[in-house]
Amino acid sequence: MGNRLVLVLTFAVVTGSGALVAFILGYVAHYDLGLSRVEIRDSAFIAVAMLVIMLATESVRRRWQKPK
Repeated sequence: MGNRLVLVLTFAVVTGSGALVAFILGYVAHYDLGLSRVEIRDSAFIAVAMLVIMLATESVRRRWQKPK
């Protein structure tokens, strides 16, 4: 039960930190660098798609790996 609590708390902290960093980067890109919200949204979508592909590839590789 203790491991599950640590896992949930770690996930919450990492998720919250990621959301805060994304918000700050979006704010800086829009107000300081002058990028439009559409440009920021498109770049964010591409970055998330690449991240999902990498995570899915790693997950599939781990499950289909032959035991030693």
